[in-house]
Amino acid sequence: MKESKELNPRLISICIPTCNRPGLLEEAIESCEAQTYGEFEIVIGDDSSDERTAQMVKRCRARAKHPIRYERNRPRLGQASNVNRLFARARGARLVLLHDDDLLEPHALSTLDACWRTDPQLTAAFGKQRVIADDGTPRPEATARLNRDYRRVPERAGRLAVPALAGIDQMFPNNGYLVDTLAARRVGYRLAAQVGEACDFDFGLRLCVEAAAVCFVDEFVSISRETALSISTHALPAMHAFAQLCASDVPAAAHAARDDALRRVAPRAASAYARAGDARAAWRVLLSKHYALRDRLRARFLYHLLLATRSTLGARMPPGG
Repeated sequence: MKESKELNPRLISICIPTCNRPGLLEEAIESCEAQTYGEFEIVIGDDSSDERTAQMVKRCRARAKHPIRYERNRPRLGQASNVNRLFARARGARLVLLHDDDLLEPHALSTLDACWRTDPQLTAAFGKQRVIADDGTPRPEATARLNRDYRRVPERAGRLAVPALAGIDQMFPNNGYLVDTLAARRVGYRLAAQVGEACDFDFGLRLCVEAAAVCFVDEFVSISRETALSISTHALPAMHAFAQLCASDVPAAAHAARDDALRRVAPRAASAYARAGDARAAWRVLLSKHYALRDRLRARFLYHLLLATRSTLGARMPPGG
């Protein structure tokens, strides 16, 4: 799937995987076209089941000031393979991944490129995310909470002393980052069969663990849309993120941070495992050292015990019982 063309050192490839959301994709494209950085291309991988997206992209191409390279996937590739195909098609030495329902701030590429001009050895750079509702309404409280919870705070701005921390703490965002194209290809997205619903987290974790240098800029560079689907599946990646953190081979300087991250995600992971019917995994999390004592003293621990018990009993019941 790799393409052998030489990468353009100044070109940035904005890679957009899409599936059956032409209206949102058009907004994403418009946010790319509004960039203050001049040298970029838009690369689209389309898993859609009809022609609406292809027709919309054709209209966008007619008025676009920058190249839009579109590819329809037949048969559809699925998220991980679609993203990897986009990484392979990128012609820029650096790329941005942008999900089709999200947006870039107008200065995003210029801001992130400036990190490279200061520190040419970077593997990746990222900033803060702004949150909007499904209809585009700003959500300032959700924005503050998101960046605070993922430790995108002023005191951590600049080149991180331990790059792995950006992945472990989920500082590294699900999209809207600027990354060395060869590094993105080398790390790649792993299939859902391997990492479940945590493919964005898994990529960010493995990328940051192997990165030479990672920079966080304390500015808003991307906009994350809170759709009904994203809200309903918010807890689902927790169990997969827990598993990936447990299995990750992080440097010794990041061990304490990984343990802290496991303690933060353990309650949600236990709940997600129980709801998914994996009682054994739910109990393993509940009884582990990562489910902190302070959390065991809260009411939700009893609730998670109840969920795990119900899951256990459900697994033992005969069909129709």
